[in-house]
Amino acid sequence: MSSAKVTLFQKSLNQPINNDQKSKLAKEKSDFLLLPEYFPFYNPVSTPEGSAEKSKALSDEILMISEYYKGVIIGGSIFRKDDSGALRLSVPIVQNVVVVDWYDKQSILPEESPAIASKAETIFIMAGFRFGIVAGKEIENPQRLEELKSQNVNLLFHIDSVLEPDSTHAQDLERYAKLSAQSGIFIARVSGVGSALGRSGIGRSLLSTVSGVNWKVAETEKDKEVIKTVTINGVNGLF
Repeated sequence: MSSAKVTLFQKSLNQPINNDQKSKLAKEKSDFLLLPEYFPFYNPVSTPEGSAEKSKALSDEILMISEYYKGVIIGGSIFRKDDSGALRLSVPIVQNVVVVDWYDKQSILPEESPAIASKAETIFIMAGFRFGIVAGKEIENPQRLEELKSQNVNLLFHIDSVLEPDSTHAQDLERYAKLSAQSGIFIARVSGVGSALGRSGIGRSLLSTVSGVNWKVAETEKDKEVIKTVTINGVNGLF
């Protein structure tokens, strides 16, 4: 088993990364940096189609982070046209200023239409680790956790967007602790603050393990930008 260092960046969806945040990220020696779903979404009233027209510029925003943060970047999410011309909502996986791969979201919300769901790969190997990715409410699909268990993968990155009416802070903590305990999977969840697609998101970033929630953003920080690096001990090996 190995130890993975993961930096969770609870980021404003509607603002670029400032110089102080760039300086802090440049000093992080973690394996992964997680960014929230919909970041960057600088125009809160943009539609999926309108956002897709700017997918190159938005992707470049993620690539620029890789100029000063040297680990693997996973997130946020970008509306884009795939090679067949289909509109997808995709999580970029970036290293060394290159988009190495995409995770295409498999469960599309009504407000994300006309983007369509994908059946692409859900387990990846980067930085010497095998891990899964889910976005948004995909975490609620028990088959996703069962798939990880069947492949002996116990590290899951949840690129999320959270609406405050959906659950209380305490309910969220209880739910993730239960998911990790039942599945034996570490779940690193990052969510953003700000508006996208008519949704106003709050920060509920956390790390859950089989023993409970090891780190969480306080309820008082639900509208704050937070950078936190956590160490996850006991990640299963590649084989």
